[in-house]
Amino acid sequence: MTPALRMILRAILVLALLAGAAPNVSAQQDFFPPEFFMPGFFEEEEEEEELEDVTSMFGTGLPASVVVRYDRETDTLIVITDDETNRQIATLVETLDQPVPQVLIKVLFLEVTYTNESDLGIEGSFEFGSSDFPDTAFTNFGLAGETRGGFLRILDDDLSVTLRALATRGKLEVLSRPSVMARNNQVATITIGQEVPFIRNSRVTDSGQVINTIEYDDIGIILQVTPHITPDNLVEMDVAPEISTLTSETVPITETVNARVIAKRSASTRVVVASGKTVAIGGLMEDQFTESVSKVPLLGDIPLLGALFRRTVREKSKTELLIFLTPTVVRSVADLQDTTTAERRSTELVPKAFKDVQTDKYIEPLDDEVSP
Repeated sequence: MTPALRMILRAILVLALLAGAAPNVSAQQDFFPPEFFMPGFFEEEEEEEELEDVTSMFGTGLPASVVVRYDRETDTLIVITDDETNRQIATLVETLDQPVPQVLIKVLFLEVTYTNESDLGIEGSFEFGSSDFPDTAFTNFGLAGETRGGFLRILDDDLSVTLRALATRGKLEVLSRPSVMARNNQVATITIGQEVPFIRNSRVTDSGQVINTIEYDDIGIILQVTPHITPDNLVEMDVAPEISTLTSETVPITETVNARVIAKRSASTRVVVASGKTVAIGGLMEDQFTESVSKVPLLGDIPLLGALFRRTVREKSKTELLIFLTPTVVRSVADLQDTTTAERRSTELVPKAFKDVQTDKYIEPLDDEVSP
């Protein structure tokens, strides 16, 4: 039996008791057993009978003229009573038996990152002294292992000079909009991504064998939300959106195992928003500047000429991240149909990817087949 039907049944029995009770009935009489108000009172226990006589649960509290039965097969109530009580029960059922409202929650991630890097350095070597036992003076800033950038090399019998220059600019734009439909007071979760294995622990046995403990984590777009709709059409939400991606960076776990670093943007909060309104629930603005100088002491500090004895790497980045939230309350079948149509029309790639025949066959009928 559904919670809504259980609540209606309780109200009907109360109404039937009040309608059929004698005028001298007092509140002290045991008309309402303790289990009458317990959440699990009407949980199904036996399936032997298709129709269960609910009135028998209340002993002699209900008058004999009132019959209330519950049909487990169809999950419906059958109520037999006098005309006046029946009209009151019908009005009560019509008032209580309403569709449970739902909420369409949209979360928008906006992230922009700009990077600007420069790498300029000179290294060289010089041989001097006798040809049989020459002496060598050189600088080494790691330029020999570099393969990207502009290079200028001067090679002579006793002189070798390498000049490297590299400038890098990057731009990252992320726009993600996960959405999920949630029932009032019910948890809803949507996950779009991958389950990635990670090594959580590593141990070496007595025989020298390495045993790794692996666990799987969800990587991608994850949205978990619990909406609570108020009578004045406000939505109070416990929401936890997250976007995570694998990076190229690694950290050592053991001598032979490196773990990937995960970049994560997430928020966990409780907010109250009017239906159809958008609010910012989180954000980040970050500026980073890093300068790394490798040089020969003293010589690298000489004005102008010091550039021949040093390597300078500069990294500058700027990141802006905003997280927006928009709930839309859906109370009726018509609202659900309008919401479904609006979501479908907001897509850009779907109309271009599918032919009209496919659209007419599978997508267009959604307008007429939406159900609560």
